[in-house]
Amino acid sequence: MIHAKDARILFLIKSLVALTFLCKVSLGGLLPIPREIPYLIFQQGMHPYVNVLLTLLLGIPLLLLWLRVRVRQHLSGFYKLFVFFLMIILAVQTLLQIHYVNPDESVLFQLGAMLLSLFMVGIYGLIIPSLWNVQDFLRFVQRWAGALVLLSLIVLILSPGSAFKGGRFIGVFKHIPHMVTCATTAFIFSIGTFLLDRKLKHKIWDVLILIASFTAIVLTGTRSSAAAAMFAFLLTMILHEARTSQGRMFKVTIVSLLTTFTLFFGMQTYQLAHEIATGHASLGGRQAQDGVASRWEEVERGSEIFQREPWLGQGLVSKFASGNEVDVGNYNSFKDPHNIFVSAGVVGGWPLLVLAAIALGLMTIGALKALRSFSIAKRQISIYLLAHVPILVIYHVHLSIGGMADRLYWMIFGFVAAAVFEEVRYKSPLGRPFKSLEQPLDSQNA
Repeated sequence: MIHAKDARILFLIKSLVALTFLCKVSLGGLLPIPREIPYLIFQQGMHPYVNVLLTLLLGIPLLLLWLRVRVRQHLSGFYKLFVFFLMIILAVQTLLQIHYVNPDESVLFQLGAMLLSLFMVGIYGLIIPSLWNVQDFLRFVQRWAGALVLLSLIVLILSPGSAFKGGRFIGVFKHIPHMVTCATTAFIFSIGTFLLDRKLKHKIWDVLILIASFTAIVLTGTRSSAAAAMFAFLLTMILHEARTSQGRMFKVTIVSLLTTFTLFFGMQTYQLAHEIATGHASLGGRQAQDGVASRWEEVERGSEIFQREPWLGQGLVSKFASGNEVDVGNYNSFKDPHNIFVSAGVVGGWPLLVLAAIALGLMTIGALKALRSFSIAKRQISIYLLAHVPILVIYHVHLSIGGMADRLYWMIFGFVAAAVFEEVRYKSPLGRPFKSLEQPLDSQNA
């Protein structure tokens, strides 16, 4: 029997989490790296095959060590039941798709995609949250995401041409969504670490990352992420319990500034937000676009694909198919509709679509319950999930082992499930949760 804080376990966990970011980094703006070398380099960064191989090399030993750990963090029973049904549905639907939907495509590729997706869900959604402290998770991810945001802004200064793609800021990443995910995560997590940290130098770092990450969000021109960041900031300020006079003064100052801003600039802000959403104005350097109309186009296009195989779906690899050839370089966004319900239907038909709808509702309820936690870290993770519920709806289903957002979301799901379990477990007979013993440690700030 080994302990969850075993050095081997912590090394594997931190390596897997760091890989979440590193696999999407493109160093073309800093180093003379070729755009592509088969099986090694892809878009001047890590090749997806290398990413998968490293995930397996780190994940399998972690799985074996996890089996030997007896004392773990318990996750919500509803969450574990959802993961079980997800795995069953993906496995059954894939086997049926191989025989009835995609008989001409590689059986090995289809089975491999399904097994790797299940492996990703198990490692990032179950094992890591059951072994790692949520406060350590918050700090570790904030440091990695924050460092990459700062590096992206440095690239913007040194090599402006390589820092943009299609008029939108990508920094040191391969594509815009990776920069957006990194910047939004850095911003929301930095709010939590700012509240946790006690030393001045750490608070200065947190403020620096807050400013840099929000700047990066604006440069990407992503409206949903900017809204998520502001929502998370406001909700954190509302829920945070100020225990010192300085903390209460800070909270009163923030509320006063927001109230004053609303009184004098509220209507102008609302009009600007409405114009950005409807395509009459733009955010950052992004071209103005009607967000409602463009998302509805995604739904209509995805619905047409869904109707071809409404019960079985097209499978996990359909978006990489070109004729009879399936390859990571053949990714087609038109086959990958950005709507979680339609996307789930395209991948796994009605069974996966219904499960996605149920899961989204349960996760929202779970995040709301976890807001009652006295732990700042757990509450911040819940705020992150609540702020991303609209983003989850307007993007595709997250079942890719190679995705940054996919792995981050599954870790968030798992940590929220752990927080919900503890809230249920530590309730008093009067229905009020006992105060958590988890306190920020100076040693963790060292």
